[in-house]
Amino acid sequence: MIPLVVGLQMLEINKTYSSTSHELEYGERQSGSLAEYLSVVMGILRRQVWVILLFLVLTGSAAGAYYHLNSPTYRATAIVSIDPRKFQLFQQSLGEVAIESSSGVESQLEILKSEKIALQVIEDLNLVQASNNDTPTWWERLFGSGPPKTDFERTRGALAWLQKHLTVKRLGAAWVIEISFESTDPARAAQIANAVADTYVADQLAGKYEATRQASTWLEGRIKELREQMLASQRAVVEFKASNHIVDAGGGRLMSEQQLSELNAQLSQARAQSAEARARLESITAIDQAASAASGDSSKNALLTGTLSNDTLTKLRAQLSELSSREAEFSAKYGANHQAVVNLRTQLAEIRSSMREEIHRLRDSYKNDYDLALKREKNLESDVAGAVAQSQDSNRSQVTLRELESSADAAKGMYDIFVKRFMESIEQQAFPVAEARVITRAVRPLDREVKTLLRNLAAICGAGLALGAGAVLLREYGDRVFRTVNQVEKRLNMNCIAIIPQVKFSESRMLARAEAEGPEHRRIRVGSGPMSVVIEAPLSAFAESVRSIKLAVDLNRTVKANKVIGLTSSLPKEGKSTIATSLALLIAQTGARVLLIDCDFRNPTLTRRLSPQATTGFLEVLAGRVPLSEALWNDETGFAAFLPAVVNAQFVQSNEIMASRATKLFFDKMRSEYDYVLVDLPPLAPVIDTRATTHLIDCYLFLVEWGETKVDIVEHALRRAPGVAENILGVVLNKVDLNSIGSYDNKNAGFYKNKLYSQYGDFG
Repeated sequence: MIPLVVGLQMLEINKTYSSTSHELEYGERQSGSLAEYLSVVMGILRRQVWVILLFLVLTGSAAGAYYHLNSPTYRATAIVSIDPRKFQLFQQSLGEVAIESSSGVESQLEILKSEKIALQVIEDLNLVQASNNDTPTWWERLFGSGPPKTDFERTRGALAWLQKHLTVKRLGAAWVIEISFESTDPARAAQIANAVADTYVADQLAGKYEATRQASTWLEGRIKELREQMLASQRAVVEFKASNHIVDAGGGRLMSEQQLSELNAQLSQARAQSAEARARLESITAIDQAASAASGDSSKNALLTGTLSNDTLTKLRAQLSELSSREAEFSAKYGANHQAVVNLRTQLAEIRSSMREEIHRLRDSYKNDYDLALKREKNLESDVAGAVAQSQDSNRSQVTLRELESSADAAKGMYDIFVKRFMESIEQQAFPVAEARVITRAVRPLDREVKTLLRNLAAICGAGLALGAGAVLLREYGDRVFRTVNQVEKRLNMNCIAIIPQVKFSESRMLARAEAEGPEHRRIRVGSGPMSVVIEAPLSAFAESVRSIKLAVDLNRTVKANKVIGLTSSLPKEGKSTIATSLALLIAQTGARVLLIDCDFRNPTLTRRLSPQATTGFLEVLAGRVPLSEALWNDETGFAAFLPAVVNAQFVQSNEIMASRATKLFFDKMRSEYDYVLVDLPPLAPVIDTRATTHLIDCYLFLVEWGETKVDIVEHALRRAPGVAENILGVVLNKVDLNSIGSYDNKNAGFYKNKLYSQYGDFG
């Protein structure tokens, strides 16, 4: 099946190249449905199914070997119950739960799995000999046993064997522990499971008894020390009171403290009185200053707005207010110079004078009061300072006394607590009770253990699948090449105008047929390789893809003139010479005149294939040594001409030749003589020759080899040649494996069906 997809995007000519496009996987969209993502996954599985199958075969073989080499095992289980009310030695009261979380059970699980329990079981059951004489493992069956082991190594080996086959877990949220052991001997499995449970219970009893005994011994010695500390503290309190003559004034206070408290209260009252007297003095002083500074109506207003509460001033204010009203009334009625108005003004002046005299008297009175209050305040401050100095010794003695009393109380409290704990420890030592008990003893199992076997087999298969998936991911991640049309367009931001299927050919046969013609005929013969497919199989997928390139060139002529078309790639051997020849032959079949020029002077592959015996070519024509007609090679139709590049030695000035004016004039002449001029250019990455052709070439065709050309190399080559990248007509995805591309292009996988194209030609 050889399907063909010709991109409809070739109608959108000359997209601008961008090297910053986002990296997308094969056919990946920026957003998609779950079905599309599943389609991508299925494509990966189709491509890499052999890798997964290989790992499945390997892991299946390992699982089969494990099943046949591993001896059957049996599991025996004992169940232990734990009483959470008796975990701690020192309980607040009998019957009270000491632990409120499951951390206690987790601790017991760790004790059950500890080396202490395991070593005790090994010693009781003599498992050192038994474990070393057990059935050989599959590893020992395959590779044999090592040198003899020492007693310590045998003991550690038995310990590792026991802990490996021992399983201890909690049953749900209950205070119940399940102890299971696996062995090839069912009787031994039950024996060891019961031994672990019994050893754990015995260890609980022994540990509790030992802890209680040690605690009792320690408590007894500690109680003696606390009794002596308590008595010494109480004696120190009594002796200190007697030596310092400390007498309480009642309520736990000293006499000096009570006196200082009374003086502080009097001082606070005196400060309040002095502050009040000062406020009165400042108020009347402000009124006096305002009345003295004002004159006329302003003086009247200052005297009327005072806030002092004095009977004399109140009466004078009333008179002043009444006379002021009458003076204003008479002034308005009789005039300001009337005798009655003058008399009223005289009376007002006398009243104001009286008010000022009263204010002066009150100010002197308030000043005397303030001075007395201030003097009393200072006297009380002096008395308080003296009382404070007098009581310093008493306070220091009181602080020391309180420290002694606190120490005595603490010593007595500690003594009482330890006595109580000592009595509880004596009771527990007399009647120790284990926290755990065996509620179900293990019995000899009848059936072999299947879960462990299945779990191990599943683990082996799962590991194989994980390794296979990891290998697939590594292969997919490392596949940094172009695979689909969508990937080319997304990464390069250019149209992929065609995908060319891979055609296998024999190069030696092609060269033999070309050489048989001889140099005198100057007739190009393409042999039986991919170049001849467009002639020998015009309805093939290869020929149809080449037609899509010609169609893109013709459609682009509606936008601008593009007779001179350059074909290049990022690296050599990507098929640009083959596509250039095929396109030229296809154009010649339509009756259009086409000239094919080999401008790859450093590696003239096209010349070696089409005219290996040529002695003159492009360089000789450009230098004027031979006419163009004597250097051209023609095809059978006469419409296709080939101008070879004959280079006899290493050529390093090729870029200067391509950039010269003579080359420009030559190409301008070829535009007028031919309908199409196809130029086989060197690759972009190794050499710079193609960059020097931007003034010669109308548009470029950029070839990318499917599954071989690295994405990074193409992007790097185009970034280094911006003049070429901006003038690329489209990208040709060459040498495509059409049997595999469908698994990469999930979006268009339905188009890669031979039945869709079989009615229109030989696409098989």
